[in-house]
Amino acid sequence: RLEAWRRELKAGFEAPGDNETNDSIIFGYQTALLLKEFATTNRGNRYIAHFHEWQSAVGLLVAKRWQIPIALIFTTHATLLGRYMSAGGVDLYNQLTHINPDEEAAKRGMYHRHWIEQKAAQEATVFTTVSEITAYEAEMVLKRKADVILPNGLKLDKFAALHEFQNLHAKNKGILHEFLRGHFYGHYDFDLDNVLYFFTAGRYEYFNKGVDMYISALAGLNNLLKQQGSKVTVVAFIIMPGKAINYNVESLKGQSLIRDMRRTCNAIVEAMSERIFEATARGTLPNLEDLINEEEMVMLKRRIFTLRQRPALPPIVTHNMANDNSDDILLHLRRVGLFNNPEDRVKVVYHPEFLSSTSPILPLDYTDFVRGCHLGIFPSYYEPWGYTPAECTVLGVPSV
Repeated sequence: RLEAWRRELKAGFEAPGDNETNDSIIFGYQTALLLKEFATTNRGNRYIAHFHEWQSAVGLLVAKRWQIPIALIFTTHATLLGRYMSAGGVDLYNQLTHINPDEEAAKRGMYHRHWIEQKAAQEATVFTTVSEITAYEAEMVLKRKADVILPNGLKLDKFAALHEFQNLHAKNKGILHEFLRGHFYGHYDFDLDNVLYFFTAGRYEYFNKGVDMYISALAGLNNLLKQQGSKVTVVAFIIMPGKAINYNVESLKGQSLIRDMRRTCNAIVEAMSERIFEATARGTLPNLEDLINEEEMVMLKRRIFTLRQRPALPPIVTHNMANDNSDDILLHLRRVGLFNNPEDRVKVVYHPEFLSSTSPILPLDYTDFVRGCHLGIFPSYYEPWGYTPAECTVLGVPSV
């Protein structure tokens, strides 16, 4: 049915090769069929169907076309054209009053998507958006003024009470410390008490999310701290899903080595505890030279030797990338010389996947990761709302 639905919806500009639009059409028609059945079997009552973003909007258009007796709300959190133009370096907010949205969408090969979004805004019973700046953008691009502005919000009951902020910060910072020991093995020569964790996060939009400004600022900070002879080390994370293939060997190896070192030290400490207990149970104090035996010293020396055998610098990215030679973030990091050199006071870690507590290298969910950091940095150019600073606020972490 896809071909027939696509032709019925937008004959003349179907774009059959756009898989995301095809999925949206299938989902939209299925949604409309469900709403039609629901309205037929529940006559005499009033209902509302709320559609978010263009991917769901086909259902609204079909419901309108089929005259299903149901009120239709459409909410856009940004406009497709605005996102495309900003990502292309266009000074969007100063150009909005001068552009022809249809022509601009056609030039970028996404008119068929733009048409769905614009038509949904125009045909909805009620059209809403999430901020004043997006309402202005939508009025210019989608040709309808928002009926209501509904700012996004956060469900606060999943966040900890205020008095737990410090405890949770210390706990999750400890996990970041352990990651650091593994990731920088062989080059772990800085004081964790003088480490600050910065981060930026979001969808991969290099320019829109201000990653270009973030990296340039980190390079400037690195030079400043080196000139001042500072003892502070800034570890700057970039958490953005890129074209990752899998974890790179060095990232996995570092975490494996540090876990082995942790297990070895714990086993030695347990054995030392038994020796101390046995000696004191006999009413004597143990000799310090007897606390650790020769075999245990050899175990420690072997592991220290292994940690020191790293031939290369700690990687700036935790994964193997499908587009290593063209990824904008990696290209910028290399261009400004942020390579995690020993003398660098700003170390960078680009994690091109969403965080998860099941990760073998950085086992933290996003909220716990944020709690362990000291500062979130979000210098976005195109940001219709921005959850990340709000999440920092409720998690007790300052943000810029």
